Amino acid sequence: MSNVDPTPALRGLQREIELMHREMNLQFDGVGSEMGRIRGDMALTKDELTALRREFAEYVQQAARQSNVQESTTVVGNLRAELERQFGHYAVVRRTSTGILQAFDVGNVTNQVVSQVSEELIIQTPRYWLAPAIVALAAWSRDDEEVAEKSVREAFSRDKNKTSLFFALILRRQGRLDEALRWLRHYLTSLDPLALGREFSIILEATSYDAFGPAGQALLSEVMTRWCAELRTRSEIVEDQIQTWIRELGTNREMVNGNEYTTIATYAPAWSTFAAQLEQASALPVIIDKYEAIKAFDAPIPSSLEDILDDILDTLTEEFDEEELPLRREVLYHEAVIETRGDLDLARDRGDHLQKALEERIDVVSMQTRAAMTPELLGVGTQTQRIAIGVGQDDFRTGVGRFCAAYRGQAVDNLKLTFSPTHSNYATTYGFPGLTVQTNDDEQDVISRISAAWKKSFDAHIAKISFKNSWYYKPAAIAGVVALISFFINVWLGVLVLLAAAGIVYYQGEEARKKCEAEIAAARAAQVSAIEHTTGIFRDAVAEFVDARLLYGELDAQEAELLRLIDTWPTADSTLSEGAA
Repeated sequence: MSNVDPTPALRGLQREIELMHREMNLQFDGVGSEMGRIRGDMALTKDELTALRREFAEYVQQAARQSNVQESTTVVGNLRAELERQFGHYAVVRRTSTGILQAFDVGNVTNQVVSQVSEELIIQTPRYWLAPAIVALAAWSRDDEEVAEKSVREAFSRDKNKTSLFFALILRRQGRLDEALRWLRHYLTSLDPLALGREFSIILEATSYDAFGPAGQALLSEVMTRWCAELRTRSEIVEDQIQTWIRELGTNREMVNGNEYTTIATYAPAWSTFAAQLEQASALPVIIDKYEAIKAFDAPIPSSLEDILDDILDTLTEEFDEEELPLRREVLYHEAVIETRGDLDLARDRGDHLQKALEERIDVVSMQTRAAMTPELLGVGTQTQRIAIGVGQDDFRTGVGRFCAAYRGQAVDNLKLTFSPTHSNYATTYGFPGLTVQTNDDEQDVISRISAAWKKSFDAHIAKISFKNSWYYKPAAIAGVVALISFFINVWLGVLVLLAAAGIVYYQGEEARKKCEAEIAAARAAQVSAIEHTTGIFRDAVAEFVDARLLYGELDAQEAELLRLIDTWPTADSTLSEGAA
């Protein structure tokens, strides 16, 4: 038995231990390599992913908006083509009516030519009120009373209000005040102040220029004063004007620049609430600029009453008919999409606001408000607009107060910042438990909480990768079995095998311990970087929120300037109902 060679047993034990050692080395090397790669790429990857996510979201939004603009541009083109197809002949009548009036002034066209042209127009436009009105005008110029009366009745049957107003303006332009006043009175008495047609804006324009003379002005003043006094006793009408001014403010808001608030937008779930508040406040300087320009506008004064009446007549004759309104409304909406660069929500608000000016029938108070905001859609000038703003001064002021109170009522002075278990690559790699802080929390307290959360995370991670004495159990057990077998063969052989095995196990264990210590050191270094990264996010988010709040404060403070503008409006003591200019 003493001749038994122990070498095979020792070699087998050594191979077993070496195999275990290689497996552990491979595991440690793999972990170490992975951890090194993660540590090297962690901050860069997080930043790149955040930037990529933001850029992709912006790209998707921008692409959608560009698509909206392109689609609306196409639709507007199609709608205008359809308007031309269906109502292009109306435009011919409008242009012809202006030409005939100018020809009468100059006297360079014969009655025969005027009669021929006007009679062709009435055949081409069987439903349009202006065509028979022009025939009546041509018959009147050649003293054909029978044709004139028939044509007036035909025009009156197609649109009694516009026809009455047309002849009132024509006769006033010709200096026939009594006849003009009869047509004007006939026009006014046929109206319902709760359901005025868009042509009534002509009256607003005429009133602002005292176009009908003293008697006509007295009639207009008496009628409109009575109407406005009666309607303003109805709370729903007054409330509607206030809401219209609120919508005027809301549709002039600007969009928040997302590039300036990327961090707070990413880590504060309620940021959208504050962004909406900021956008609402941004409307104040826009409105100030808009109405300051109107206030300062130096409208050229027409050189004669005839020039004023020509402008008013042009507005009436060139005004599109109610049949055109459905298509005109669609054009307005898609033009709003183009103007807002594809923002459908803002375009819808703006389109709805503008379409109010296209309503077929509105009350006189609402029409004055429309003239104050969208004069171009009613066909009135800046002079009328300025007076209309003065008429609605109280409504405008109340609307501003409510508008500001509404967004202030939802004011956000503090935001929660959420650092989720995946808020960074560090968090994902090292099992960050998550943390929520406030933007108004003390910075040192937040840093302490961030450090504590990361310490808890890294302590758990280090506990997993730390070297444990249990590593010795399996190699020691194998060595013990081999040594025991060797003892049976030879006592000295057993002792020799036991000592050799112990040395091998101890050596390999120390190697494993060193690798664990290196990994722990790397984790501790990563812990410092992780704390700095999360702290940096917190500081950036707070800085962005401070900037946003400063901007909001500057915008919100401009309410006082807007109210000052309203309170000092130059026509506030005048009213359209009084006919002041």
